[in-house]
Amino acid sequence: MVEMLRLTAAVVVLAACSGDAPPAAQNDGPAQTTDAMASDGVDASSTADACTMLATAHCTQLMTCSPSDLNEQFGTLAVCLARQTLACNNELAAADTGASPSGVIACGAALTAEACPAFLGKGSPAACVFAGPNDGTCAFAAQCGTSFCSIGADALCGVCQDDPAPGAACTANGCGPTLGCESNNSLCETLAESGQACNPTTPCDHGLACVGDTKTQNGSCKPEIATLGGACDETRKTLPTCSDDDGLTCNTNTNKCVAQPLVAAGAACGAINGVDTECTAGATCVIASGATTGKCVAPAADGAACDTKNGPGCFDPARCIPTTTTGTAGTCKFPGSQAC
Repeated sequence: MVEMLRLTAAVVVLAACSGDAPPAAQNDGPAQTTDAMASDGVDASSTADACTMLATAHCTQLMTCSPSDLNEQFGTLAVCLARQTLACNNELAAADTGASPSGVIACGAALTAEACPAFLGKGSPAACVFAGPNDGTCAFAAQCGTSFCSIGADALCGVCQDDPAPGAACTANGCGPTLGCESNNSLCETLAESGQACNPTTPCDHGLACVGDTKTQNGSCKPEIATLGGACDETRKTLPTCSDDDGLTCNTNTNKCVAQPLVAAGAACGAINGVDTECTAGATCVIASGATTGKCVAPAADGAACDTKNGPGCFDPARCIPTTTTGTAGTCKFPGSQAC
């Protein structure tokens, strides 16, 4: 399956363009203070209003287009709004950012106008692409003259670069506006559209499944099954998989699409009775090597301990930054919380 930027790194909307209150253990990360924003020449009031509007646009679209995705990432609309707002505030407060409150408001309007397939797929509206003066280190795409900041998966800082070419390694901020990050090989690849030939190095675009490909022949991109009870094939040998955007998954015992089971932290997850069971509210399904089921582990709070391999993970958009270059244990840190 192709990992799409809009959902895997959904909170950093400007980099991509580029309920209930959050539980206590999931704080909202470091917020930019009024004094700090004022010292950078940013009007704190207009920034707050703009970021609230952008967060509302993004989270409302996510809730409309894929309630299951919102549930998996954030748990509630209120949590989505809080995390998106903080990410936006940090990006507008970043040094040399090309984003502005007026630009952020225009981005929010463009997101609201998008059809769901475009919103859930790759890329972002032109109104959400910002360029800054940098050609060196960066924390956000909006700081870069190229509008692309290449950041490693376990880092907060990266380097301004041109959009990745096919075959480039995937980064935490995706593959630019036209390529997708193929999860099997972790490389940026050109995406095939419906009816086109596909294989591991030419994956299908969002909402499509590569059906019938083998080691010696291409498959064909077909729409994922979006009907409850529809016939499916998780192996994609004869039929597409089910649409997770529509909250469906394929029961491998019956080869029928069923509602995607979503469970809270502490519950069993993984392949249960032929059905993939996933976690809600940003929790990670931690499965031991060789096992097919595990347990949902709640995300760590910003600033708390995390582990990129064994869990817990971090609450989007915070990233688990390992303490050493060879280890997996680290600390959850919010983008923009350190100078780059």
